[in-house]
Amino acid sequence: MKKLLFPTFIFLFLLSSCNENKTFRTADISGKDIDFHITRFDSIFWNIDTSDVCNEFIKLDSMYPEMAQIYIENVMLMGKLGNPMAQLEYNNFHNYPAVRTVFNTVQQEYYDINDIIQKLKPAILRMNVLLPQINTPEFYTHISFFNQNVIVGTGFISISLDNYMGEDYIYYDSIGIYSYLRQNMTRQKIPTDYMIALLTSEIPFNPSGNLLDDMTYYGRILYAAKCLFPEEDENIILGYTQAQLKWAEEHEKDIWDEMISSHIIYTTNIIEKNKFTHDGPFTQPFGQESPSRLGAFIGYQIVKNYMCNNQNITLVQLMQTTNGQEILNKSKYQ
Repeated sequence: MKKLLFPTFIFLFLLSSCNENKTFRTADISGKDIDFHITRFDSIFWNIDTSDVCNEFIKLDSMYPEMAQIYIENVMLMGKLGNPMAQLEYNNFHNYPAVRTVFNTVQQEYYDINDIIQKLKPAILRMNVLLPQINTPEFYTHISFFNQNVIVGTGFISISLDNYMGEDYIYYDSIGIYSYLRQNMTRQKIPTDYMIALLTSEIPFNPSGNLLDDMTYYGRILYAAKCLFPEEDENIILGYTQAQLKWAEEHEKDIWDEMISSHIIYTTNIIEKNKFTHDGPFTQPFGQESPSRLGAFIGYQIVKNYMCNNQNITLVQLMQTTNGQEILNKSKYQ
């Protein structure tokens, strides 16, 4: 018994040495403030003067440069600004019953978005401290009718509210949106999705890297998101249900052992890499009970260990570190 006590104590000490206070970078935002709002472009666009659509589009473009053009031309596919057919295109779409139903239900669900603003604002303040190289964009909302979820342009980012109506929203089932996607189409995902989209647009991704590089890339993005939303549940950051996160944590050693023994972490095959990092019903080869994106989950665990064991590394420096093998080696991840 005496022989067992000391190594057990050491083991427990090693487990507790990387606690959350040491793992995640923090920012003191007490006393800091910004003038922050979200522009409801969805309401503005669908309430223009229908008798003079062409001129209304030109006004929108002058008030919301680039956002209006991208939305009208590339998302709604209503032709170039100034297109004389815009009048007919807009009115036909605007008066279609299903379109009106979607618009009205979105307006009812999101008549007040103050809760979203209150979560985003401190995250932006933390970003200004921890990642000062990223400029704060303008924030918009739009309706894409289940098309373009996020629009990122020069100096702005917009989220499609009709893609966040709750997993039981009647239209999701009727148009065939998979359940594994619907679980994240909820109101509570909006703040983190805004910032994850911003981070991925600002932090370059190298598609020619190996799976380990991809894993640690997504791990860095998820880690930064957790730093910006320190009070958010980890499953929300990861896009998992509580049950999925529990499964991933309970099988973490088995997942890692399989990835190491198969040498899959060094593949550069895009199809093979996507199996571990993209959405799906589960992650191959871990069975149908597994959640998707387990490569990103493991990447997140590696990055957490890396930051805990390298206290001198700032969040800016982490975002600049693109070598997955370097991160793994210095993470001491086991």
